[in-house]
Amino acid sequence: MHYLDHNASVPMSAAVQAAVCRAMAELPGNSHSAHGPGRAAAAAVERARAQVAALLGRPARQVCVTSGATEANAWALRGLRQAALERGVDRPLVLASAVEHESVRAWADLLVPVDGRGVVDLPALDELLARHAGRVAAVSVMAANNETGVLQPVAEVARRCRAAGAPLHCDATQAPGRVPLAPTEAADLVTLSAHKLGGPQGVGVLAGAVLPPPLLRGGAQERGARAGTVPVAAVVGMGEAAARCRPMDPGPRDRLEAAAVAMGARVVGEGAPRLPNTTCLLFDVPGDVLVMALDLEGVAASVGAACSSGAAVESHVLRAMGLSGLPLRLSLGHDQDPAPAIAALGRVLARARAAGLSEAP
Repeated sequence: MHYLDHNASVPMSAAVQAAVCRAMAELPGNSHSAHGPGRAAAAAVERARAQVAALLGRPARQVCVTSGATEANAWALRGLRQAALERGVDRPLVLASAVEHESVRAWADLLVPVDGRGVVDLPALDELLARHAGRVAAVSVMAANNETGVLQPVAEVARRCRAAGAPLHCDATQAPGRVPLAPTEAADLVTLSAHKLGGPQGVGVLAGAVLPPPLLRGGAQERGARAGTVPVAAVVGMGEAAARCRPMDPGPRDRLEAAAVAMGARVVGEGAPRLPNTTCLLFDVPGDVLVMALDLEGVAASVGAACSSGAAVESHVLRAMGLSGLPLRLSLGHDQDPAPAIAALGRVLARARAAGLSEAP
């Protein structure tokens, strides 16, 4: 299988798998227990926390473990709204870009439009911040879009949010291991998911100097910020993966994209800064047809977000960009050879067009 769906989940490397297995075998204790095995587990968690913090460019004390980015996003946005209510803000609002992941859009009251490339419209953001001055509990703008790979101007958004007195949350899930995370350092809160950067599924982080009120209450774990037993082995794997993150070379993506364009593709987000591993393509053949045909050819691809790819519906990301159709998303790993996918794509397109499955562009 040629796996080109790294934006959905990055396979764990042998080193990360080994770190997880060692932790499972050698660290049986609860990291909040006072005995020796508990202290050993706690030490391993703190080492991993420091590794994630180094990736984020933040102090380790700002990094809080969650079950993943969905929980972290909910905690950030629900918590900031709750904090605004407690300050006496009347009907506090959450603003989010129109291309955010559904786990952010679910908490948004107003959507900030994007341009045809998928980049957030900064004048529109300014207008919303001014119109709702004093009521904006949070602004949420992602570091990189999961479907198109388009990078957002997080540092500039942060500057405008600071001027308006509005906290900025940044879902940075797709950025680690692909691009530097320095722009996210300007955000008040940042979320990550371990399996998107090569760690285990089911663990992530919310990071910030001031965390919102707890979403999960109960025990005193995570310095009282997030109740629940810490999954030691998963956290260790996340730390190991974070320590191994490095920016990617866009060369393989560019070769894949050039070949796809020669086959008739339109590149979604072309002209905008994008993740170096991601290409989102619109063909005259629907993306869901191509995904199924490529799977039979031994190539794993998707039509967009993994959480919605089971349903052949048009993406809200493409709609926000003024586009229609079902795209094909191909997302590569480090130094992955695109040649097998290029050859397979040529074969399935030829068959689909011969079978009359193409549509008018």
